Amino acid sequence: MTQEGLVPLGEVFRIFRGSVLLKGSVVPRLGETVYTTDGEVIGYVSDIFGKISGFYILVRLTSEKIEVEIGEKLYLQGKTGPVSPSGKAKPQL
Repeated sequence: MTQEGLVPLGEVFRIFRGSVLLKGSVVPRLGETVYTTDGEVIGYVSDIFGKISGFYILVRLTSEKIEVEIGEKLYLQGKTGPVSPSGKAKPQL
């Protein structure tokens, strides 16, 4: 997969063994696949918490050998628009 069709999910805030914590930019669905800038699968959405105005996303990595850096952006496969907390895509304005 190329970067085309990817939507920014968030930026890496903390790195743990086997998972990373992102500052979220869109609210994903649990279990949704997460990609790097290059379109490589890096993991899946495991948990979402915090306020809608400033939430965090826990991503479980598919392998402990995956290397990420704080500040790195991770992505979801393209959608029609940002996802609301109800899980429905918001219309683009």
